[in-house]
Amino acid sequence: MEFSCKAFKVGKCEGQKVVDGETMPLVLHPSEPNKGDMDSLLSAVKENKDWFEQMIIKNSAVLLRGYNVNNAQDFNEILETFGWEDIRYVGPAPRTQVYKRVWTANEGPLSEFIYYHHEMVLMKESPKKVILFCEIPPPEGGQTPFVPSFRVTEKMLKEHPEAVEEMENKGLKYIFHEG
Repeated sequence: MEFSCKAFKVGKCEGQKVVDGETMPLVLHPSEPNKGDMDSLLSAVKENKDWFEQMIIKNSAVLLRGYNVNNAQDFNEILETFGWEDIRYVGPAPRTQVYKRVWTANEGPLSEFIYYHHEMVLMKESPKKVILFCEIPPPEGGQTPFVPSFRVTEKMLKEHPEAVEEMENKGLKYIFHEG
């Protein structure tokens, strides 16, 4: 699928990769310099929801840059405009509600690295999308590395089919140990 949306233009970011023809993440900027305000973004999302969904599926991640999304209230407006199901976090990490559908992602010390993980693995049905917003960047670091789970599954099926079959037959159980 080619890029064809007048509301956005494609950009680049540090760490961006092309994997099997997928650009991850797909970086989108306002189509014009004066279109970075919230009203323009909400209008662009509303008018291009289907296209945006296709870009998320094709590229596994979309990064919006150059928009004036200043706080949790603005971010919540974007979430509401997309109309995605609101699934509450279930897991061992403490999370605090900031505003309506906006919650903290990590309340750990800035010195701790967060390894790849599967968001809300404790739920029988995990969310189909995870959307992140950074209001106050940390003084250093702060990157959010991600790995699309379906890519891991594809690689496992190709390289370790017997292990996948064993997990499917026996099931998989997660156990958390405190301390």
